[in-house]
Amino acid sequence: MSDADDAASPLVEGRACGACHLCCKVFPIPETGKKDDDWCPHLDPAAGCSIHDDRPKPCREFFCTWRYDPSLGDEWKPCNAGFVLHDPPPFELLITEDVDKPDAWRREPFEAEFRRWARDIASRQRFVGVRRGARTTLLLKDREVDLE
Repeated sequence: MSDADDAASPLVEGRACGACHLCCKVFPIPETGKKDDDWCPHLDPAAGCSIHDDRPKPCREFFCTWRYDPSLGDEWKPCNAGFVLHDPPPFELLITEDVDKPDAWRREPFEAEFRRWARDIASRQRFVGVRRGARTTLLLKDREVDLE
């Protein structure tokens, strides 16, 4: 479950963002002045990105883990799940929540999987985290730790 060290790995065939635009909301894009948890001003929900051909580098290079990982079903697609999965260092997995769907990651089947992954990666000193705006929580093998 990782998309960062898979920068050259192929996207899952047949998977597309389609009407999912959650990454256009949950991440800041300094090049456009977009802040966390605001919809990108260049997003037309009916037509997609209005600057797609000239979009900033972070937008061109980002694909969520759902696009890379064939083991994740449609319930994991960000617009269905209420969060975006990705893996910026030092995280093996970072769950970035939609502020309008707080704690969506705690629903099943998600929370059980996240906790299992946290236990599995603990020996490699990698982390599973949950990000809500500026707040991040680490899911450790036996507890949660808020980073302040």
